[in-house]
Amino acid sequence: MALEGWFHIHDLDPDVISNNFMPFGRGVRQCPGADYTRAFMATFLHVLVSKYRWTKIKGGNIARNPNLGFGRRGIHMNFSEK
Repeated sequence: MALEGWFHIHDLDPDVISNNFMPFGRGVRQCPGADYTRAFMATFLHVLVSKYRWTKIKGGNIARNPNLGFGRRGIHMNFSEK
């Protein structure tokens, strides 16, 4: 009995795999650390916003689309305690 349409991971093009990667995908193989990571990032951002002053050193091109991006060079920030 053969599985029709089955493929081997080695036969896939690496560019196709990386373009379709979903870090916290849902379904049977959901990332077990997704909820922990969301809570950790929320706590980290809360501390960063409430206890530090942000100063922009040199900015990048901010692209406002569904995924917020800062261009190839990023955005340079200086953080100092309040």
